[in-house]
Amino acid sequence: MRKLLQLCLCLPLLSALIANAQDSIAIPRKLTINGYIKDLQTLTFDKDFDGLTAGNLIHNRINTKWKPSEKVTVVAEFRNRLFWGEEVTRTAGFTSLLRNGNEAVDMQKIWIENRSMVLITNVERLYFDYACNKLSIRIGRQRINWGVNTSWNPNDIFNGYNFLDFDYEERSGADAGKIGYLLNNSSNIEFAYAYTGKKEASVAALKYALNKWNYDMQLIAGWYHNRLTAGAGWAGNIKEAGFKGEIQYFFSGPDSVDHLNLAIEGDYMFKNSWYLNLGMLFNTRGLNRPMDNWSNWNPGLSPMNLMPTKWSFIVISSKEITPLLSVNVSVLYSPATNLTVFYPSLRYNIATNLDADFLWQSFFAEQRMRFGAINHRAFLRLKWSF
Repeated sequence: MRKLLQLCLCLPLLSALIANAQDSIAIPRKLTINGYIKDLQTLTFDKDFDGLTAGNLIHNRINTKWKPSEKVTVVAEFRNRLFWGEEVTRTAGFTSLLRNGNEAVDMQKIWIENRSMVLITNVERLYFDYACNKLSIRIGRQRINWGVNTSWNPNDIFNGYNFLDFDYEERSGADAGKIGYLLNNSSNIEFAYAYTGKKEASVAALKYALNKWNYDMQLIAGWYHNRLTAGAGWAGNIKEAGFKGEIQYFFSGPDSVDHLNLAIEGDYMFKNSWYLNLGMLFNTRGLNRPMDNWSNWNPGLSPMNLMPTKWSFIVISSKEITPLLSVNVSVLYSPATNLTVFYPSLRYNIATNLDADFLWQSFFAEQRMRFGAINHRAFLRLKWSF
């Protein structure tokens, strides 16, 4: 078993060496391989732009899919990351921060770990999928995506994520089993169970999805970390504008209080090709007062705690300036705490399958009766897909 796991962990490194600049590597009909290699340079400044911490990351992903028949699909996806520089040196317990808490089975291999460098491989997806007529079954490490919104997904109770983590498009998965059944052309049911290695941290839920009044709707009920939960979501249009929302309620337990997350958003594409998205998140247990020191506070983001603040609002605007250049500007604001995030980005297509991104994140908040900057981060990323 150990030799098999080592072989699985070595496979992505070997695949990266043999990959060429094609959209994917196809081994007739049954096996396909694709992925990317990214180089991400990060500069973190303190609030006054005096201190500077540099971070370096080479990020490689290999996606393999084997389809021996029309009904059966086997997927394995690997994530390789090489970190080095001051970000590793100055962050206590850096390697431990890379572990996905949703994964019950440790399929992570640390190849190098020292004071200034970490090379790590993780099996991100490893599942068996069977689909026949109206029935589908998926077992293994997978992403169970029940969210419908863009920024915040209260319904995504199996694997929540931080929307500011732009370098993780695939998002985290969970060790789980999922079974789905198509009731008719407009409705279906899904049941999923995820085990995190701790009985009290398991998640089990049933989702019923339907289309009514030209809206896609879903109802969710289940068990999250030793407490009952229920939620609903919808996606549709009001005239020419999109309108989506999710609500999730966590009932109180012996050692916990009740908790509600509500996220609503609308989007619109203007005639001049500008895209606008407006979103709101309400978290009953979030902060509703300023913090004395945001720099040293760990919010512990999770499906129950999508944002540290009680109210959060976001505006996202984007446009394709030319076929090669696009721009995106996001601004997040939380009242009472005055937490503000300014998040612009540019993307330029250098060549086929090669993109360059420049991103900026500035964080501001009220601290000790004064509003000011917390820190600033600049990112430069090159991404080559194969």
